[in-house]
Amino acid sequence: MKRFLSFVFIFVMILSFVTGCGSNNDSAASTSTAQATTETSTSGEPVVLKLGHIANPDTAYDNFAHEFKRLIEEGSNGKYEIDIYPSGQLGVDRELMESLQIGNVDLTVITASDINQFVPDMAVQDLPYLFRDWDHVEKFLDSDVAQEFFGLTDEVNMTTLGFMPRGFRHVTSNVEPIYAPEQLKNLKIRVAESEIYIETFKALGANAQAMAWSEVFTALQQGTIDAHENTIVTTRDYKINEVQKYVSETGHFFAFAALQMNSNLLNGMSEEDQALFRESGLEAAKKLGEEQKNDEASAKAELIDLGMSFNEVDDKTAFEALVSPVYDEFFETHDKKYFDAIKNIQ
Repeated sequence: MKRFLSFVFIFVMILSFVTGCGSNNDSAASTSTAQATTETSTSGEPVVLKLGHIANPDTAYDNFAHEFKRLIEEGSNGKYEIDIYPSGQLGVDRELMESLQIGNVDLTVITASDINQFVPDMAVQDLPYLFRDWDHVEKFLDSDVAQEFFGLTDEVNMTTLGFMPRGFRHVTSNVEPIYAPEQLKNLKIRVAESEIYIETFKALGANAQAMAWSEVFTALQQGTIDAHENTIVTTRDYKINEVQKYVSETGHFFAFAALQMNSNLLNGMSEEDQALFRESGLEAAKKLGEEQKNDEASAKAELIDLGMSFNEVDDKTAFEALVSPVYDEFFETHDKKYFDAIKNIQ
């Protein structure tokens, strides 16, 4: 009996050891496969990294990704190679960020507002009428405040390498041009899946409906919604002119795209390589942001030629007054640090 009990004890100990090793292996598997390759790549073969985004080829997000790819591959003399997967091949924004966190995807270009789902303090970027103009945006992106702001994502294993400015968002509609907030009353408008976006348009009296971007064109075409809001360049790139008549330049939000990287992967690189990835992210974001700004005028002219009607909204004070409750509610649960820093940029 003693001999039998000794055998059972030894068997249990061995089983526990094997189970523990399996758990450690599962944990290790959650880190980026590219990180392991980076650490052990001595054969001269390039380290291949996966970058996913939701946009169509040859649109802003895709161009951002390709400029970053060019900078990395040239700057590393071929040590790194970036494979780009556009059009949601690796998932939509939330799925991409979840994959990024566990290392199934190495890099992403995403709608910056969607980061709020993981880092609530980054929602300040969505507050209506936060930015005055493009100059204000560019000064923010060049500031120390922006670098600290980007660093908020490190805590969830997503390193933000840069924000590409995309432009002010405006209302498009099939009903009528919008000059005053009362014209938004009960208008069925698609907004991005952001709490602040939803609450802003509710405060303006609209029937705000959060909807994935992939569903918008069909919803406008079928009349499920009457309106949507986006940048002029995106309205052109996705042929919104085919299903909408009016563009009212409300400029209620400013849109960014974020380039992000798995933090474990980045931190596992040499200091020289980390610097290359960080500097290339900022450089690509700045270059493509300039292109977006410069493209606005030509995109507007193209849309007018295609039959869209534009109207300016000269006085936004009435809109700003109605959305003040959005600010009040936001600051009940968020610090004003980044809001004050952005507003105080001159």
